[in-house]
Amino acid sequence: MPDRRNSRNFRRKRSMTAEDREALRARRERKEKNIREQKAAAAGRVSYVKKPLSGRSCICIGLTVLAMLFGYGGLYSGVATRGQAAVQAGAMGLCSILCCLVSIGYGVGSFREKDRKYILARLGLGIDAVLLVIWIVIIIIGVRS
Repeated sequence: MPDRRNSRNFRRKRSMTAEDREALRARRERKEKNIREQKAAAAGRVSYVKKPLSGRSCICIGLTVLAMLFGYGGLYSGVATRGQAAVQAGAMGLCSILCCLVSIGYGVGSFREKDRKYILARLGLGIDAVLLVIWIVIIIIGVRS
């Protein structure tokens, strides 16, 4: 005959003593207290990992890269032909300026989205500002000479 103390029926039928009930109640209270403390500690933290990227900032950085490629193509063709660039070089420069302006619009618009990461928008706006200053300097030098 198997040992009856290890069987399920024995454990179910066994009555709990007052000490067992008190220990069980104390264990549950400690567990609930720990859960409340963890929730209170987690409520004050901000998780930057869970925030998604702003959709407009992705478009902003894409247009910034496109503006840089257009600018590089226009400047390279101007340097390669020793200042006698064709109309395509000017068109690439104009496309670079237009991409910069549209990218700035998307970058500024991305800050209107709430609870998002704006790192790409900030990066794109910085690069666009530098690229626009470079183009303005190139245009001023070209008009004066």
